Amino acid sequence: MNDRAQDGLQRALAITVQMIDAAMYDNWERVAELDVERQVFLEQAQPGSTGPQHRETLLALQAHNRALLERAQLVHDAVEQQLSQHQYNHRALRTYITSSH
Repeated sequence: MNDRAQDGLQRALAITVQMIDAAMYDNWERVAELDVERQVFLEQAQPGSTGPQHRETLLALQAHNRALLERAQLVHDAVEQQLSQHQYNHRALRTYITSSH
């Protein structure tokens, strides 16, 4: 068993949990900082350095990463909707101002 790979995966998993926590509070700057930190540990577990003994950790990492991406998508959709509403309001205001002259 490659202890370096397992250690890297475990640390990456712990950081991913921290990323989810930060995302739940919309602290996306912290999520980005943690992602940079996580990459260092993921590099320790490159293909060829992992095997069947790492399966559970890899599956947990994948599930947590999927949860993080789902949260990011929800926030992205909400921001996109707000932007669309803002643009609609801006156009309506411009139309109102133009028509009132």
